[in-house]
Amino acid sequence: MDKMEQFKKFASSKPFLKKKVDNKEVTWQELYEKYDIYGEEDPIFKEDSSSSKQESNSFSSFMDMINNIDIDKITEGLNGMKKVLSILSEITQKDDVNTKRKMHQPYERDVD
Repeated sequence: MDKMEQFKKFASSKPFLKKKVDNKEVTWQELYEKYDIYGEEDPIFKEDSSSSKQESNSFSSFMDMINNIDIDKITEGLNGMKKVLSILSEITQKDDVNTKRKMHQPYERDVD
């Protein structure tokens, strides 16, 4: 039996899930994803789940997301941005020097 069939059998044994979907509290897709990731023990599958349990589940989902952040990728991205800003800074500094020269001697002609 594949995972989807297992979920259908599980969901049919929990009629309150259909009510949640009918009340637009959750979609079947969201329920299936919770089932696939967390299994039958997820608090959303408990009939007496209150908003505090849902908030707790949201917090655990948030913590899972935080734990999955790849610090090395963030560091690479920040280093790349640092290099770009450094290059832009050098370019604008050279332009400022050229502009200052021209402004200090506006009437001097170029000698060929």
